Amino acid sequence: MQRKRYFRDASFGALALTLVLLVLALTLTRLPRLVPAFAAKSDALSRAEELLKLRSDLLVKGNPEELARFYLPMESRARWALEKEAARIHYLREWAPMRRIEFTRAKIDFTRVSVEAGEKEAGVSISAHTLLSYRHLDRPEAGESTLGWRTVHWIELTREGREWLVRAEWYLDPLEAASRNPTVAAAGGELKGYGQEYGSAQGDPVTNRGAYRREAAVRYADRYAGVKVGPGTGRYNQKYRDFTGLGGDCANFVSQALADEEAGSLPQDWNWCYVDGEGSEAWLKAEALVYHLLGTGRAVSLARGSLAEVVAAREGNTASALAALRPGDIIAYEEGGEIQHVSLVVGWDEAGYILVNSHSADRYHVPWDLGYGAETRYWLLAVQG
Repeated sequence: MQRKRYFRDASFGALALTLVLLVLALTLTRLPRLVPAFAAKSDALSRAEELLKLRSDLLVKGNPEELARFYLPMESRARWALEKEAARIHYLREWAPMRRIEFTRAKIDFTRVSVEAGEKEAGVSISAHTLLSYRHLDRPEAGESTLGWRTVHWIELTREGREWLVRAEWYLDPLEAASRNPTVAAAGGELKGYGQEYGSAQGDPVTNRGAYRREAAVRYADRYAGVKVGPGTGRYNQKYRDFTGLGGDCANFVSQALADEEAGSLPQDWNWCYVDGEGSEAWLKAEALVYHLLGTGRAVSLARGSLAEVVAAREGNTASALAALRPGDIIAYEEGGEIQHVSLVVGWDEAGYILVNSHSADRYHVPWDLGYGAETRYWLLAVQG
């Protein structure tokens, strides 16, 4: 019996060895094709990351001519992409001196990477989290502050010789409005010094006068802004659907901060609600949200107008409407006669500049007027508890 079993075991072992050798042989025959494909993916991803890191650095250093070597010179879509980046750099270099701000350094981190690559063509989808540190030239004692944003890129690349070059690119940009018309609005009034002296969102004692939980709304907005700034950040709240590709997620995000039980806890109603993965028009659309909040008395308008108009001192008052904003309030942005975007006020930077968080594109502690051109009109809304 043992002798028969031995032969059975030996036969099984031989069969197993044969199968292993067959799989190995098939793998080795495919290896010459797999290695170049893997190398192409790795090279394309490295090239995309190199480009995005350089672009973040240039927002601080500001020489767009360094970017030309990354783009296909004869491709119109590549030229448009390059011109967009040059406009972003130009805008930031105009905005910073007018606000007496100096950007000091940039840091970028990458998540959610996907690469498709062949011998000559590649596509890279990549999520980039950019942090920019800055200081106020007129308030040097305030020290540095840091803003952040997340951008999700789809980059088409073509191999030219040994280099991958950009043929086209798409992404939601926090400087989109400004890059289309990179003209910075003059303030003509006081932009800094509100809230506590050199205060911040974390240090400011936010008082609640009603049911609206302002501190909780700000904590929620920081946690789910989508920007990776520390543990537990860099993502959206999975309880809610992401409407970024369906018209934008900014109103959805602000509505969450106002109403979620972890956040502001304002009660929803039949016109402003989120149920079973769907939101009402007032929940999802920026202009509808603003008009709903104003129409129901859940918010009051402090000011509406150009940058110079909303920062000007109000009649009979030495301070502007901007000074009346508190963490948990709302700023809306009107372009071409329509409210296109809303953000949540989260506090002040170290020199008293009001900061906002938003989605589409994702912003974390960004100065409230950064990214908007001279034609933008601002709506300042105080949320009522």
